[in-house]
Amino acid sequence: MYSEEHGNARESWMPNRREFLAGSAALGLAGWTGKIAAALPEKNSWSGLPARPSEPPLDFHALASAFDAYVMDPAHGLNLVAKDGRQVFPSAVEGEEDGGLTTYGPMALGKELRGSGLEGLAKSLQGYFSELYGLFLDGAGATLCEYWYLMNVTALAFGLIQLRFSRDAAWLARAERSATRLRDMAQQIRYDFNDQGYDFSKKATFTNHDIYRQPDTVGGYSYVMLLAWKLTGKEFCLAEAKTGIDHYLSFAANPWYEVPSGAMSVLAAARLAAMGYPANVTKALGFVLDSKVGLMATGQWGGRAVDGLMAGFSTEPAGQAYSMESMVTLPYLLPAVRFRPELAGEVARYALNVAANLRWFYPEYLPRENQSRPDLPAVFPYERLSREEKGHSPYATGDFAGHRSIYGGAYVLWLDEVIQPQGDPWLLRWDLSKTNFLDRDLPPAFLYYNPLPAERTVTIETIKGQSQIHDLTLDRRLHPRAGKVELKLQPFEARVIEMRA
Repeated sequence: MYSEEHGNARESWMPNRREFLAGSAALGLAGWTGKIAAALPEKNSWSGLPARPSEPPLDFHALASAFDAYVMDPAHGLNLVAKDGRQVFPSAVEGEEDGGLTTYGPMALGKELRGSGLEGLAKSLQGYFSELYGLFLDGAGATLCEYWYLMNVTALAFGLIQLRFSRDAAWLARAERSATRLRDMAQQIRYDFNDQGYDFSKKATFTNHDIYRQPDTVGGYSYVMLLAWKLTGKEFCLAEAKTGIDHYLSFAANPWYEVPSGAMSVLAAARLAAMGYPANVTKALGFVLDSKVGLMATGQWGGRAVDGLMAGFSTEPAGQAYSMESMVTLPYLLPAVRFRPELAGEVARYALNVAANLRWFYPEYLPRENQSRPDLPAVFPYERLSREEKGHSPYATGDFAGHRSIYGGAYVLWLDEVIQPQGDPWLLRWDLSKTNFLDRDLPPAFLYYNPLPAERTVTIETIKGQSQIHDLTLDRRLHPRAGKVELKLQPFEARVIEMRA
């Protein structure tokens, strides 16, 4: 497993982003209306993203199937059995140890979404639940955790409970215990996550270096508590979700430390706003699609477009993007669009750009001299992409544990489920329900987007049991004929469509 101690240096002056505690297991930018934001012309994109990427989106189904098959084949040494009999996965292709819930969670959720869940899920997931401290931690036997890891792994665990164990009293009890412990921690620190993490054995925060302070975690906390409320029905969880999002949106400047917290914040804000709570969803989205602070890349590196790729933690050197951060963001942003269709245009631009530009993490799209380990299997993305390294631009490489990522690459299983080709590579259907772990009972909803300067028509077919088609963007019902609707999309227009019974 990758070490999580921020102490060993990738270079003498820069601690490594994946290192951590040696030996431990580890609405505000503009007041848009739906009709205005639905058809954003290219010049009005506040995120700075182009309407259409220069390369077509990847074939995520092929990528996901190849990744899944390779990892699950015991002959490749990545489908591991821990000493206690639990199924685990290493964080990198070159790894040989348990990569923690940070790795197991994306794999297990991806398998659930693809309909082939892991047989040993209950045993493996329970191994990451600390009976001593009453919550999920990244590693079996861990005593402490960085804040962003803590919210990330809790979100993954709660998502798995939602998909597999939502009627299991024992698992719901674990979710409630976890939420209670997180609440106690948040109240103890007065919702100020401006430290590196929390040591549960000492009941105290810790910060090894000031650059590792993680104030944006309070937004991830909001999402986790909202999901806990959905699982358990406990009103204290909803109250904490509201408090968390209030603190997150009170930041005048972008509090970014790690993008999963920000991405989860967008969905939390959107869901709370849909319930009538005054949460500024556009401000939350602006914190994520922020190229000015260096979070989201725009433009070209070495003549290759990198629009939409995400950086690692905020105090790393400029000119770096990471595969996990670039893949994990979209599954949280897409469900938010259902609740706030006025954001569809900007999210659609982001979605299309990242779906195309993720290619630079995969070895087949770069010359061999532009990558550190071209000999490794092509189904695994590099962990890091540098604007320039070793005289090449861009340069694909690894970080601490290895060169090719499993903990990040596993999100390709998620992307396969939310990105649905419709025949034209530029006119995709984006599923807004698959990764909405908050609401499993809502009818199917999809995002359609035309990135071209000419009108295009897409065919929408009704789904079995869902005979009505409702345009959430324009708030009107569409009338299918023979179970179909021909939807005209104006240039650069995005529409949110919901199927209803």
